[in-house]
Amino acid sequence: MFSLLACGCSTLRGEDFAVYDRSEKLNRLSFKLSDDVDRVVLSPVARGYQSITPDWLERGVANVFRNLRTISSSINGFLQGKPKSGATDLARILVNSTVGIVGFFDPASSMGLEYQQEDLGQTFAVWGWKKSRFVYVPMMGPTTIRDLPSMLVNGYLPRLLIGSQYHWSIGLVDVVSTRAGVLAATNVRDASALDRYAFTRDAYLQRRKFLVYDGDLPYEDFFDEFVDDELDEPEG
Repeated sequence: MFSLLACGCSTLRGEDFAVYDRSEKLNRLSFKLSDDVDRVVLSPVARGYQSITPDWLERGVANVFRNLRTISSSINGFLQGKPKSGATDLARILVNSTVGIVGFFDPASSMGLEYQQEDLGQTFAVWGWKKSRFVYVPMMGPTTIRDLPSMLVNGYLPRLLIGSQYHWSIGLVDVVSTRAGVLAATNVRDASALDRYAFTRDAYLQRRKFLVYDGDLPYEDFFDEFVDDELDEPEG
């Protein structure tokens, strides 16, 4: 694992957050395998879950798992030198775990304590690791070498926090709830994208860049887009 991470951060040249997909053939195979399983098993189960579960219950289950993972967001907020972000997530945990009944309800948001969505991959990027290879992990989804530890931490965190009371059925509910939460997004992708793999990869990387900068993208990104648009205009 450590040699893989070292390789991912030491051999790349070029623009920060660019698309580094040097293993595209292998990644496409991983995407196809995951997509086939999703179409046959996970997606139908998620649709069934969504159809039979009342909205309030579906939302509550998703809230519980997000509340468990908010501890990681809080820690990474502090690690990124953003004490307000870390403190906001810490306050969310305290409020939602008590008043919100172990996170089933989300009174913290009503109090202005919004989920900050920080993670270890963003922390690495803030610390300077902005160039990283894209990988598609079978049955887990899109990520980069930089973001892979974050994916693993977030996946394991509910088991770690629940401890001996954790049961495989809890993990299954977590997976199905997560898949149900992105059904609308994947439906749009499947209906509009000519190349679903490239669409998934590019959307993931753009989203990660947005999160790293907390939505406040560098000025040159907007300037470059404006220049590109000017250059693309036909002469008249």
